[in-house]
Amino acid sequence: MTQLDFLDGCKSVRTFDPTAQISNQEIMDILSHAANAPSGNNFQPWKVFVVKNKEKQEILKNISFKQQQIADASAVFLIFGDKSNYDIQKIMKFNLENHIISENQLTEKTSRVHTYLKLHPEDISNEGLRFDNGLFAMNLMHTIRAFGYESNPMRGTDFQKIMEFLNIPQKLEPILMLPLGKPLKAGYPHRRYPTNDFVKIIE
Repeated sequence: MTQLDFLDGCKSVRTFDPTAQISNQEIMDILSHAANAPSGNNFQPWKVFVVKNKEKQEILKNISFKQQQIADASAVFLIFGDKSNYDIQKIMKFNLENHIISENQLTEKTSRVHTYLKLHPEDISNEGLRFDNGLFAMNLMHTIRAFGYESNPMRGTDFQKIMEFLNIPQKLEPILMLPLGKPLKAGYPHRRYPTNDFVKIIE
């Protein structure tokens, strides 16, 4: 399989083996790799809650219009956006500590980010959260497949009820539910508009 074959093979799988288990270490490894996703100014505004408990998954299923893949999944990832990560001082401190920038670059880099955000204030609003977390979620789906599992991105649920049930802080913005597990059936086949319908090359 080529790399392109692997990427093209990412499909929405909705039938999981309910007996398949995933270790906590695998979950942490998957999320560690997925966190290499890009985000605006490297803010990394994501939070992930992982449910790996069949009784709780059954409740999540009932909150989510009885969609069986939630109960059968090896785990359910709940992705939330965290606006508190849109903190310029915090990310500059992180960048310095990780040698992404030097002390000599700090003032210029900080000024540049302020300028960007004046031009695009939506980048630190819910719009930005959805964009940054969308990049993270897609990277997470590919990483899940690299570990031998499949997943199903979902918005069809009552996130408010989920947050209340799991005591998730209300300051977070719900983005996506992502059950993952070992597939029992292949995912839905890809049917997409031809590229000529959505691409214009400007030369």
